[in-house]
Amino acid sequence: MRKINYSVLFLMGCSGILQANGINDNQVFISDSRTYFFYHALPYGTQVNYNPMNVIINGGYGILQIPQSISTEYGRKIFDYPYTEWGENVWQTVGHPIETINEFGWRRFITTELFPLTLNMQGNQWVPNYFLHVIGGGLHFRATEEWFRFHGFSAPRMWSIGTMVAYHALSEIVENHGNEDLTVDHLADLLIFDPVGMVLFANDGVCRFFSEKLNLAEWSMQPAINLANGNLENMGQFYVAKYPVTSNRRWNLMVHFGLHGMAGVSHQWSEGRFLSLTGGFLVEDLVEIEPGGGERTLRGVLTWRVGIFYDLNNSLLASLMVSNVAENRVRLNIYPGVLRLGGFSPGFFLSGDQEWVVGLYVSFLPVGGAWGR
Repeated sequence: MRKINYSVLFLMGCSGILQANGINDNQVFISDSRTYFFYHALPYGTQVNYNPMNVIINGGYGILQIPQSISTEYGRKIFDYPYTEWGENVWQTVGHPIETINEFGWRRFITTELFPLTLNMQGNQWVPNYFLHVIGGGLHFRATEEWFRFHGFSAPRMWSIGTMVAYHALSEIVENHGNEDLTVDHLADLLIFDPVGMVLFANDGVCRFFSEKLNLAEWSMQPAINLANGNLENMGQFYVAKYPVTSNRRWNLMVHFGLHGMAGVSHQWSEGRFLSLTGGFLVEDLVEIEPGGGERTLRGVLTWRVGIFYDLNNSLLASLMVSNVAENRVRLNIYPGVLRLGGFSPGFFLSGDQEWVVGLYVSFLPVGGAWGR
Protein backbone atom coordinates (compact mmCIF):
# COMPACT_ATOMS: atom_id res chain seq x y z
CA MET A 1 0.00 0.00 0.00
CA ARG A 2 2.87 2.32 0.77
CA LYS A 3 4.27 1.89 -2.76
CA ILE A 4 0.89 2.69 -4.29
CA ASN A 5 0.68 5.93 -2.30
CA TYR A 6 4.07 7.04 -3.60
CA SER A 7 2.94 6.17 -7.11
CA VAL A 8 -0.15 8.36 -6.77
CA LEU A 9 2.05 11.26 -5.77
CA PHE A 10 4.28 10.58 -8.75
CA LEU A 11 1.38 10.56 -11.22
CA MET A 12 0.02 13.78 -9.77
CA GLY A 13 3.49 15.28 -10.12
CA CYS A 14 3.27 14.71 -13.86
CA SER A 15 0.98 17.72 -13.97
CA GLY A 16 3.80 20.04 -12.95
CA ILE A 17 6.11 18.52 -15.54
CA LEU A 18 3.50 19.06 -18.24
CA GLN A 19 3.13 22.70 -17.32
CA ALA A 20 6.90 23.09 -17.40
CA ASN A 21 6.92 21.63 -20.91
CA GLY A 22 4.30 24.13 -22.04
CA ILE A 23 1.40 21.73 -22.62
CA ASN A 24 -1.93 23.42 -22.06
CA ASP A 25 -5.03 21.68 -20.80
CA ASN A 26 -7.12 22.31 -23.90
CA GLN A 27 -4.66 22.05 -26.78
CA VAL A 28 -6.62 20.48 -29.63
CA PHE A 29 -5.04 20.89 -33.04
CA ILE A 30 -7.86 19.81 -35.36
CA SER A 31 -9.25 22.91 -37.04
CA ASP A 32 -11.46 21.63 -39.87
CA SER A 33 -15.24 21.62 -39.50
CA ARG A 34 -15.74 17.86 -39.73
CA THR A 35 -16.52 15.91 -36.57
CA TYR A 36 -13.73 13.93 -34.92
CA PHE A 37 -15.06 11.61 -32.24
CA PHE A 38 -12.00 9.60 -31.18
CA TYR A 39 -8.89 11.06 -32.82
CA HIS A 40 -8.10 14.62 -31.73
CA ALA A 41 -4.44 15.05 -32.78
CA LEU A 42 -3.38 15.99 -29.26
CA PRO A 43 0.41 16.36 -29.03
CA TYR A 44 0.74 14.25 -25.88
CA GLY A 45 -0.22 10.93 -24.34
CA THR A 46 -1.88 8.04 -26.12
CA GLN A 47 -3.27 10.45 -28.72
CA VAL A 48 0.15 11.39 -30.09
CA ASN A 49 1.05 7.68 -30.26
CA TYR A 50 -2.05 6.80 -32.25
CA ASN A 51 -1.46 5.73 -35.85
CA PRO A 52 -2.35 2.72 -38.03
CA MET A 53 0.88 0.80 -37.32
CA ASN A 54 0.40 1.26 -33.57
CA VAL A 55 -3.10 -0.22 -33.94
CA ILE A 56 -1.83 -3.21 -35.94
CA ILE A 57 1.04 -4.01 -33.57
CA ASN A 58 -0.79 -3.49 -30.28
CA GLY A 59 -3.87 -5.31 -31.54
CA GLY A 60 -2.20 -7.98 -33.64
CA TYR A 61 0.18 -9.08 -30.88
CA GLY A 62 -1.92 -8.20 -27.83
CA ILE A 63 -2.50 -11.85 -26.94
CA LEU A 64 1.23 -12.16 -26.16
CA GLN A 65 0.53 -10.35 -22.88
CA ILE A 66 -0.55 -13.76 -21.58
CA PRO A 67 2.71 -15.65 -20.88
CA GLN A 68 1.10 -19.10 -21.09
CA SER A 69 -0.29 -18.36 -24.57
CA ILE A 70 3.16 -17.96 -26.07
CA SER A 71 4.78 -20.70 -28.12
CA THR A 72 7.72 -22.27 -26.31
CA GLU A 73 9.49 -22.51 -29.67
CA TYR A 74 9.22 -18.85 -30.70
CA GLY A 75 8.40 -16.92 -27.55
CA ARG A 76 7.68 -13.29 -28.41
CA LYS A 77 10.27 -13.22 -31.19
CA ILE A 78 7.74 -11.98 -33.73
CA PHE A 79 10.21 -11.81 -36.64
CA ASP A 80 10.64 -15.60 -36.42
CA TYR A 81 6.95 -16.50 -36.61
CA PRO A 82 5.89 -18.69 -39.60
CA TYR A 83 3.03 -16.38 -40.57
CA THR A 84 2.18 -18.16 -43.84
CA GLU A 85 1.81 -21.54 -42.18
CA TRP A 86 -0.18 -20.12 -39.26
CA GLY A 87 -2.38 -18.13 -41.65
CA GLU A 88 -3.25 -21.28 -43.60
CA ASN A 89 -4.40 -22.93 -40.39
CA VAL A 90 -6.74 -20.03 -39.61
CA TRP A 91 -8.07 -20.07 -43.19
CA GLN A 92 -9.16 -23.69 -42.76
CA THR A 93 -11.95 -22.48 -40.47
CA VAL A 94 -12.59 -18.94 -41.74
CA GLY A 95 -12.63 -20.07 -45.37
CA HIS A 96 -15.18 -22.83 -44.70
CA PRO A 97 -17.61 -21.31 -42.15
CA ILE A 98 -20.66 -23.56 -42.73
CA GLU A 99 -18.67 -26.78 -42.60
CA THR A 100 -16.83 -25.59 -39.49
CA ILE A 101 -20.03 -24.67 -37.60
CA ASN A 102 -21.73 -27.88 -38.68
CA GLU A 103 -18.91 -29.86 -37.12
CA PHE A 104 -18.74 -27.66 -34.02
CA GLY A 105 -22.52 -27.55 -33.50
CA TRP A 106 -24.88 -24.66 -34.29
CA ARG A 107 -26.52 -24.53 -30.87
CA ARG A 108 -23.16 -24.49 -29.13
CA PHE A 109 -21.88 -21.82 -31.53
CA ILE A 110 -24.90 -19.57 -30.95
CA THR A 111 -24.95 -19.89 -27.15
CA THR A 112 -21.20 -19.51 -26.56
CA GLU A 113 -20.01 -17.20 -29.33
CA LEU A 114 -22.96 -15.09 -30.50
CA PHE A 115 -25.38 -14.33 -27.67
CA PRO A 116 -25.09 -14.08 -23.87
CA LEU A 117 -27.41 -17.02 -23.28
CA THR A 118 -25.31 -18.62 -20.55
CA LEU A 119 -23.48 -17.37 -17.46
CA ASN A 120 -21.35 -20.50 -17.38
CA MET A 121 -17.71 -19.41 -17.23
CA GLN A 122 -16.90 -22.17 -19.73
CA GLY A 123 -19.26 -20.66 -22.30
CA ASN A 124 -18.55 -16.94 -22.18
CA GLN A 125 -16.59 -16.49 -25.40
CA TRP A 126 -19.18 -13.82 -26.30
CA VAL A 127 -17.67 -11.46 -23.67
CA PRO A 128 -14.51 -10.51 -25.64
CA ASN A 129 -16.56 -10.65 -28.85
CA TYR A 130 -18.86 -7.84 -27.72
CA PHE A 131 -16.42 -5.71 -25.74
CA LEU A 132 -13.18 -6.09 -27.69
CA HIS A 133 -14.29 -6.84 -31.24
CA VAL A 134 -17.49 -4.79 -31.49
CA ILE A 135 -16.79 -1.84 -29.18
CA GLY A 136 -12.98 -1.83 -29.21
CA GLY A 137 -12.68 -2.77 -32.87
CA GLY A 138 -15.38 -0.29 -33.82
CA LEU A 139 -13.61 2.52 -31.98
CA HIS A 140 -10.36 1.70 -33.80
CA PHE A 141 -12.12 1.64 -37.15
CA ARG A 142 -13.54 5.13 -36.65
CA ALA A 143 -10.43 6.59 -34.96
CA THR A 144 -8.21 5.25 -37.75
CA GLU A 145 -10.52 6.71 -40.39
CA GLU A 146 -10.25 10.06 -38.58
CA TRP A 147 -6.46 9.69 -38.47
CA PHE A 148 -6.27 9.16 -42.24
CA ARG A 149 -8.67 12.05 -42.85
CA PHE A 150 -6.67 14.41 -40.63
CA HIS A 151 -3.44 13.47 -42.42
CA GLY A 152 -4.88 14.25 -45.83
CA PHE A 153 -5.47 10.78 -47.28
CA SER A 154 -8.13 10.42 -49.94
CA ALA A 155 -10.78 7.75 -49.20
CA PRO A 156 -9.88 7.57 -45.48
CA ARG A 157 -12.61 5.02 -44.78
CA MET A 158 -11.10 2.58 -47.27
CA TRP A 159 -7.67 3.06 -45.73
CA SER A 160 -9.18 2.35 -42.32
CA ILE A 161 -10.91 -0.80 -43.58
CA GLY A 162 -7.58 -2.03 -44.95
CA THR A 163 -5.91 -1.33 -41.61
CA MET A 164 -8.65 -3.20 -39.74
CA VAL A 165 -8.34 -6.22 -42.04
CA ALA A 166 -4.59 -6.39 -41.41
CA TYR A 167 -4.98 -5.86 -37.66
CA HIS A 168 -7.76 -8.42 -37.15
CA ALA A 169 -6.20 -11.05 -39.40
CA LEU A 170 -2.83 -10.73 -37.65
CA SER A 171 -4.54 -10.95 -34.25
CA GLU A 172 -6.26 -14.23 -35.13
CA ILE A 173 -3.12 -15.72 -36.70
CA VAL A 174 -0.97 -14.92 -33.65
CA GLU A 175 -3.67 -16.02 -31.21
CA ASN A 176 -4.09 -19.38 -32.95
CA HIS A 177 -0.30 -19.88 -32.98
CA GLY A 178 -0.46 -22.64 -35.60
CA ASN A 179 -2.99 -24.80 -33.76
CA GLU A 180 -4.76 -27.22 -36.13
CA ASP A 181 -7.71 -28.20 -33.92
CA LEU A 182 -11.23 -27.19 -34.92
CA THR A 183 -12.23 -23.78 -33.57
CA VAL A 184 -14.97 -21.25 -34.31
CA ASP A 185 -13.37 -18.33 -32.46
CA HIS A 186 -11.66 -16.91 -35.55
CA LEU A 187 -14.78 -17.37 -37.63
CA ALA A 188 -16.96 -15.47 -35.15
CA ASP A 189 -14.38 -12.69 -34.78
CA LEU A 190 -13.46 -12.12 -38.42
CA LEU A 191 -16.78 -12.78 -40.16
CA ILE A 192 -19.28 -11.47 -37.60
CA PHE A 193 -18.11 -9.28 -34.74
CA ASP A 194 -15.31 -7.31 -36.43
CA PRO A 195 -17.59 -6.28 -39.35
CA VAL A 196 -20.45 -5.48 -36.93
CA GLY A 197 -18.16 -3.13 -35.01
CA MET A 198 -17.18 -1.31 -38.21
CA VAL A 199 -20.79 -0.96 -39.36
CA LEU A 200 -21.92 0.38 -35.97
CA PHE A 201 -19.11 2.90 -35.62
CA ALA A 202 -19.60 4.14 -39.18
CA ASN A 203 -22.74 5.74 -37.73
CA ASP A 204 -22.26 9.20 -36.23
CA GLY A 205 -24.99 8.66 -33.65
CA VAL A 206 -23.26 5.56 -32.26
CA CYS A 207 -19.92 7.37 -32.15
CA ARG A 208 -21.47 10.39 -30.47
CA PHE A 209 -23.01 8.22 -27.76
CA PHE A 210 -19.76 6.41 -26.97
CA SER A 211 -17.48 9.45 -27.24
CA GLU A 212 -19.68 12.06 -25.52
CA LYS A 213 -21.89 10.09 -23.13
CA LEU A 214 -19.40 7.38 -22.12
CA ASN A 215 -16.13 9.22 -22.91
CA LEU A 216 -14.80 6.10 -24.63
CA ALA A 217 -11.12 6.33 -25.58
CA GLU A 218 -8.19 4.14 -26.56
CA TRP A 219 -5.42 3.84 -23.94
CA SER A 220 -3.07 1.29 -25.49
CA MET A 221 0.52 0.40 -24.66
CA GLN A 222 3.88 1.42 -26.14
CA PRO A 223 5.30 -1.66 -27.92
CA ALA A 224 9.05 -2.13 -28.21
CA ILE A 225 11.55 -4.73 -29.44
CA ASN A 226 13.85 -6.03 -26.72
CA LEU A 227 17.38 -5.55 -28.05
CA ALA A 228 18.69 -8.15 -25.62
CA ASN A 229 16.60 -11.10 -26.83
CA GLY A 230 14.41 -10.01 -29.77
CA ASN A 231 11.12 -10.24 -27.85
CA LEU A 232 8.24 -7.84 -28.37
CA GLU A 233 7.57 -6.06 -25.08
CA ASN A 234 4.83 -3.86 -23.60
CA MET A 235 2.20 -4.54 -26.28
CA GLY A 236 -1.56 -4.51 -25.81
CA GLN A 237 -4.77 -2.66 -26.58
CA PHE A 238 -6.84 -1.15 -23.81
CA TYR A 239 -9.90 1.05 -23.65
CA VAL A 240 -11.45 3.36 -21.09
CA ALA A 241 -14.97 4.65 -20.52
CA LYS A 242 -16.03 7.21 -17.92
CA TYR A 243 -19.54 8.11 -16.83
CA PRO A 244 -20.02 11.25 -14.69
CA VAL A 245 -22.00 10.76 -11.49
CA THR A 246 -21.94 14.34 -10.17
CA SER A 247 -23.44 17.45 -11.74
CA ASN A 248 -20.05 19.17 -12.03
CA ARG A 249 -18.68 16.04 -13.79
CA ARG A 250 -15.69 15.89 -11.46
CA TRP A 251 -16.45 12.38 -10.19
CA ASN A 252 -16.88 9.56 -12.69
CA LEU A 253 -17.40 5.85 -12.66
CA MET A 254 -14.74 4.30 -14.86
CA VAL A 255 -14.02 1.00 -16.59
CA HIS A 256 -10.70 0.04 -18.16
CA PHE A 257 -10.77 -3.05 -20.35
CA GLY A 258 -8.75 -5.12 -22.80
CA LEU A 259 -7.24 -8.42 -21.68
CA HIS A 260 -8.38 -7.35 -18.25
CA GLY A 261 -11.50 -5.73 -16.87
CA MET A 262 -11.13 -3.14 -14.13
CA ALA A 263 -13.62 -0.70 -12.64
CA GLY A 264 -13.20 2.21 -10.29
CA VAL A 265 -13.50 5.95 -9.91
CA SER A 266 -12.02 8.85 -11.86
CA HIS A 267 -11.68 12.33 -10.37
CA GLN A 268 -11.15 15.54 -12.33
CA TRP A 269 -8.94 17.55 -10.02
CA SER A 270 -8.26 20.40 -12.46
CA GLU A 271 -9.51 21.34 -15.91
CA GLY A 272 -9.19 18.29 -18.17
CA ARG A 273 -6.92 16.42 -15.74
CA PHE A 274 -8.14 13.15 -14.24
CA LEU A 275 -6.67 10.78 -11.68
CA SER A 276 -8.28 7.31 -11.72
CA LEU A 277 -8.09 4.30 -9.39
CA THR A 278 -9.31 0.89 -10.57
CA GLY A 279 -9.26 -2.77 -9.67
CA GLY A 280 -10.48 -5.97 -11.26
CA PHE A 281 -9.44 -9.13 -13.05
CA LEU A 282 -6.73 -9.97 -15.57
CA VAL A 283 -6.56 -12.94 -17.94
CA GLU A 284 -3.40 -14.76 -16.87
CA ASP A 285 -3.91 -17.91 -18.93
CA LEU A 286 -6.03 -19.43 -21.71
CA VAL A 287 -6.93 -23.10 -21.25
CA GLU A 288 -8.88 -25.51 -23.43
CA ILE A 289 -12.31 -26.38 -22.07
CA GLU A 290 -12.21 -29.95 -23.40
CA PRO A 291 -8.61 -30.68 -24.43
CA GLY A 292 -7.80 -33.60 -26.65
CA GLY A 293 -11.16 -33.83 -28.39
CA GLY A 294 -10.09 -32.44 -31.76
CA GLU A 295 -11.85 -29.13 -31.04
CA ARG A 296 -10.38 -26.02 -29.49
CA THR A 297 -12.46 -23.76 -27.27
CA LEU A 298 -10.57 -21.54 -24.84
CA ARG A 299 -11.58 -19.89 -21.60
CA GLY A 300 -9.69 -17.33 -19.59
CA VAL A 301 -8.17 -18.02 -16.17
CA LEU A 302 -8.37 -14.86 -14.11
CA THR A 303 -6.25 -13.21 -11.44
CA TRP A 304 -6.33 -9.76 -9.85
CA ARG A 305 -4.99 -6.46 -11.13
CA VAL A 306 -5.14 -2.87 -9.84
CA GLY A 307 -4.32 0.29 -11.75
CA ILE A 308 -3.69 4.01 -11.35
CA PHE A 309 -4.11 6.31 -14.36
CA TYR A 310 -3.41 9.97 -15.03
CA ASP A 311 -4.85 11.56 -18.17
CA LEU A 312 -5.31 14.95 -19.76
CA ASN A 313 -8.34 15.46 -22.02
CA ASN A 314 -8.85 11.67 -22.05
CA SER A 315 -5.35 11.12 -23.49
CA LEU A 316 -3.43 8.87 -21.09
CA LEU A 317 -0.18 10.35 -19.77
CA ALA A 318 0.89 7.83 -17.15
CA SER A 319 -0.27 4.49 -15.79
CA LEU A 320 0.82 2.05 -13.14
CA MET A 321 -0.69 -1.45 -13.06
CA VAL A 322 0.11 -4.15 -10.51
CA SER A 323 -1.03 -7.76 -10.84
CA ASN A 324 -0.40 -11.31 -9.65
CA VAL A 325 1.34 -12.30 -12.93
CA ALA A 326 5.03 -12.65 -12.12
CA GLU A 327 6.37 -11.58 -15.52
CA ASN A 328 4.46 -8.28 -15.43
CA ARG A 329 3.71 -7.87 -11.76
CA VAL A 330 4.45 -4.16 -12.11
CA ARG A 331 3.91 -2.27 -15.37
CA LEU A 332 4.62 1.46 -15.50
CA ASN A 333 4.08 3.55 -18.63
CA ILE A 334 4.98 7.23 -19.05
CA TYR A 335 3.67 8.59 -22.34
CA PRO A 336 5.03 11.36 -24.59
CA GLY A 337 4.43 14.83 -23.25
CA VAL A 338 5.43 14.14 -19.65
CA LEU A 339 9.23 14.02 -19.89
CA ARG A 340 11.40 15.78 -22.43
CA LEU A 341 14.83 14.87 -23.83
CA GLY A 342 16.23 17.83 -25.71
CA GLY A 343 13.83 18.74 -28.47
CA PHE A 344 11.49 15.77 -28.27
CA SER A 345 9.39 13.94 -25.71
CA PRO A 346 9.47 10.12 -25.89
CA GLY A 347 7.50 7.59 -23.90
CA PHE A 348 9.03 5.24 -21.35
CA PHE A 349 8.00 2.00 -19.70
CA LEU A 350 9.22 -0.34 -16.98
CA SER A 351 7.82 -3.82 -16.33
CA GLY A 352 8.69 -6.95 -14.41
CA ASP A 353 9.10 -8.20 -10.88
CA GLN A 354 12.56 -9.38 -9.80
CA GLU A 355 13.80 -9.08 -13.39
CA TRP A 356 12.97 -5.92 -15.27
CA VAL A 357 12.53 -4.61 -18.80
CA VAL A 358 12.92 -0.91 -19.50
CA GLY A 359 11.95 0.67 -22.81
CA LEU A 360 11.72 3.87 -24.82
CA TYR A 361 9.04 4.66 -27.38
CA VAL A 362 8.82 7.45 -29.94
CA SER A 363 5.51 8.11 -31.65
CA PHE A 364 6.88 8.35 -35.22
CA LEU A 365 8.23 4.75 -35.17
CA PRO A 366 6.09 1.58 -35.21
CA VAL A 367 7.98 0.10 -32.23
CA GLY A 368 10.42 1.41 -29.67
CA GLY A 369 13.50 -0.18 -28.14
CA ALA A 370 13.78 -2.07 -24.87
CA TRP A 371 16.38 -3.88 -22.79
CA GLY A 372 16.17 -6.43 -19.99
CA ARG A 373 15.66 -10.02 -18.82
